[in-house]
Amino acid sequence: MKLIKHITSLLKKIQISLIEKGAYFLTEAIIIIVSITISLWVNNWSEDNKNEEIAQNFLKSISRDLTHDLLEMKEDSVSISRQLQCATFIRTLNYHPEITQDSISSFLQSNATLFYTTTLISPNNGNYEAAKSAGYFRLLKNKALLNDITDLYEERFTWLTRLELEYLSYKRKNLDEWSLSQPNVDLSENSIDHKISPINPAILKIPYLQKYSFYASRSLYELRSQYTILIEHTKKILKEIEEENK
Repeated sequence: MKLIKHITSLLKKIQISLIEKGAYFLTEAIIIIVSITISLWVNNWSEDNKNEEIAQNFLKSISRDLTHDLLEMKEDSVSISRQLQCATFIRTLNYHPEITQDSISSFLQSNATLFYTTTLISPNNGNYEAAKSAGYFRLLKNKALLNDITDLYEERFTWLTRLELEYLSYKRKNLDEWSLSQPNVDLSENSIDHKISPINPAILKIPYLQKYSFYASRSLYELRSQYTILIEHTKKILKEIEEENK
């Protein structure tokens, strides 16, 4: 009888001991799980903040670059418009016999940029390319904005540069080389820079120049249209970035 009581008491102690140990291990496990969960949450929160900061810095750098590019594009657009105005004036000169020699000379002094001015868009794409190489694009949550930025740098700037290079090649081959071969024709930049241009107004009535101006007008018109589109697209992106950074 005493033996049974002793065994029963021993079993109760063992049971209590097992329960206590189980509770201890369970508590330890819960503490570890909670600690790991909190650690992961803090790490993810920190990583998200870091990624958000990188994305915001990327947008700020793009905004700075595009602000400078926008100023350049506006200046280039004005230059293209003046060249188009000059080309249009030359190619239509024979249709306006009322225009005097003095009027032609005056026009040359202020608008003869067709003969020497060149534009070639040179976007500030260093920050864009750096972010692209570093894989930062995936951190930008606004995918519509990212698509607009990518389209601007990968498509629109590239297309405008191609158009300008084609026009400059055409100008070099059909105007610059021709003018150099004409002993009495001076279309150099230095000659136009003088207070009184040495260019003879009669030169503008040379059939070759008028033919050149006809074809140049079409290229210049296309360039001006593309500049207008690009300027508006750039303004749109700058506005989107401003909204994103609020």
